[in-house]
Amino acid sequence: MSLESLKLPFYVTTSEHDPVADFFDPVLERAQQYDIAVGYFSSAWLRDAAHGMASFALNGGKARWVISPEISVEDFKSLQVDGQLSGERVQDFISRSYEDLYEHLTQQTREALGWLLHDGVLTFKVGIPKNRLSGIMHAKQGLFTDEFGNRVGFQGSYNLTGGAGTNWEAFSVFCDWTSNESLERNNRIAGSFDRMWRGLDPNLALFDPTTADLERFVSAARDSSRHYELFPPEKPSSPRVPEHFLTNGRLRGYQEEGIRKWFKNNGRGILHMATGTGKTVTALTAVTRLNDFVAQKNGQLCIVITVPYQHLAEQWAREAGEFGFEPVLCYGGVGRWMEECQRRLNELRSKATQHVMLIAVNASMADKPFQSVLGSFNGNILFVGDEAHNLGAPSNLQALPESAAFRLGLTATPDRYGDEEGTEGLKKYFGEIVLDYGLDKAISGGHLCRYLYYPILVHLDEDEQDEYAELSTRIGRLFGQAAKPDSDKGEQLNRLLIKRARLVGKARNKLPELIKLLKQQGEVSHTLIYCGDSKEDGQRYIDTALARVGGELGLRASPFTSEENNDERSRLLQQFAAGDIQALLAIRCLDEGVDVPMTRTAYILASSANPKEFVQRRGRVLRRSEGKNRAYIYDFIVVPDLEKLSDQAPSNVERSLMKRELARFNEFATLAENHGEALSAITEIKKSLNLLDH
Repeated sequence: MSLESLKLPFYVTTSEHDPVADFFDPVLERAQQYDIAVGYFSSAWLRDAAHGMASFALNGGKARWVISPEISVEDFKSLQVDGQLSGERVQDFISRSYEDLYEHLTQQTREALGWLLHDGVLTFKVGIPKNRLSGIMHAKQGLFTDEFGNRVGFQGSYNLTGGAGTNWEAFSVFCDWTSNESLERNNRIAGSFDRMWRGLDPNLALFDPTTADLERFVSAARDSSRHYELFPPEKPSSPRVPEHFLTNGRLRGYQEEGIRKWFKNNGRGILHMATGTGKTVTALTAVTRLNDFVAQKNGQLCIVITVPYQHLAEQWAREAGEFGFEPVLCYGGVGRWMEECQRRLNELRSKATQHVMLIAVNASMADKPFQSVLGSFNGNILFVGDEAHNLGAPSNLQALPESAAFRLGLTATPDRYGDEEGTEGLKKYFGEIVLDYGLDKAISGGHLCRYLYYPILVHLDEDEQDEYAELSTRIGRLFGQAAKPDSDKGEQLNRLLIKRARLVGKARNKLPELIKLLKQQGEVSHTLIYCGDSKEDGQRYIDTALARVGGELGLRASPFTSEENNDERSRLLQQFAAGDIQALLAIRCLDEGVDVPMTRTAYILASSANPKEFVQRRGRVLRRSEGKNRAYIYDFIVVPDLEKLSDQAPSNVERSLMKRELARFNEFATLAENHGEALSAITEIKKSLNLLDH
């Protein structure tokens, strides 16, 4: 099997992935060479990755590990004589570390490790930093190679310890075949490891284990058969919450609070949680606990999860799999899922199985085939709506299953913009908001990173001002007419508002300001640039921006739009995470469900007044990542000359629209670390618009 057949995450963080299940196991199953230099190692990792290591052994794999025992400052000093490492003292220290490791192993793990050493599957050396207590602790990198020479490398803060899943560890993944940059990074990892293994790293002293050190492990294997066939992971008898999502057996406090209140509300309610705070894990934990409760009552449960987009459905399916669920994906053509869906529901009716999970996208959920198959089931139903604000449209509200006794809505923006009826419809269906954990709480709680906010004032040029004035005159005339009962002017008004918003979105003065700020930024990396979806003279605004950012500044930049397929997006995000792409220019594709936690700087050239859009965009930037303490947001605010409009359009209408637009900027500024500076800038903008009384 080829490593190239895998679709690997480009960036693995234990807040969102199971490193063993999502990365190490599938890669080990296909690899024949595994070289790694890592900070600490414990047998708990070997136990967790047993399935992958078994496949690796059966494939004839060979592993070379450079590892380090856990060394305190006092230990490090005790290993030195006259400021230099003493070989005798180090060897004695290493031997004691082996003894300690052996004593903490279960018998089966001792035997498994013994066979890996006996069969030559595993060879390792111990690295001790020569000059300071660092060195190998920073060299957390590895490289897998398959029989065809394909390589997958990783680099970051992952240790081979069983507890790594609870320590917010993270690492980047590089596949030879995805880009020249990834190929070069793997070449560097290979060269670095080779120097270590051959003892050529000037900062690292290498020690081979003695025969006595290894004998205790190998002897444990002699009285047993090889455990490779015993390695496949146990399949849980019922779904459970993966350990790497838990600390002391529990989720985070606010997640537990939301689940508790949802149960108290008879299994109904909405979780209002900021983007990046773990909505999916919280929901799947609630689903797991409800399923346990129903099972204890000898009941069956049909779990229906609906999401806006297919890539979100795939993410849910992966995470649900970690919990032990086996979901049916209900989208992409009825013939692909209907038969399996009906079969699984029949098993549920006959009590041949205790639960079934169906994952649909909103469009397929509302279609007749899905409505028909779900309507035929009369048992317990739990309905989970991800990004629930999208379900407030009339067609979606009508499709929500009334037969679902249990209902859970998930959203970062519970209020639908300009749609009170839709908002009330969602609350009527799902129930009240049982958890309110917005951006302010997430930032103060340390679950999203802090940020600095810079409002950037941009003026329209003369031609744009004239067009803005002409559109505003027409909008002002229609405002009163559209509000009248039975008026047919609403759609016409909406078209004009969209046209004017696109004019603002592509304001010509934005790009010179962006170029100036990027130059001031200095070294540009992990930067997102949100653009509008407008065109000028047949060319997309995002393409014009890309030409200037890439051409004028020479930055490695790429578009990230709906035109790129899933494989291309995955490759772009991998290169972005690794720093090979310095800037991504996006339109809307990063608003829902695409995670870019490594983003440090965002330039928002275009954004609507819709709270959903700006909350999600800010949440994308504020996700925590290794080495990221704060984010930087530059928000481009286009202001027309209202005084010039006063004779052409009703000024009170314009001021009302601008007031609503400025509410977004106030929201950004209030929670910023530099809120005083940011709010002062907003005040200056209001002053320039003569809006201080609004």
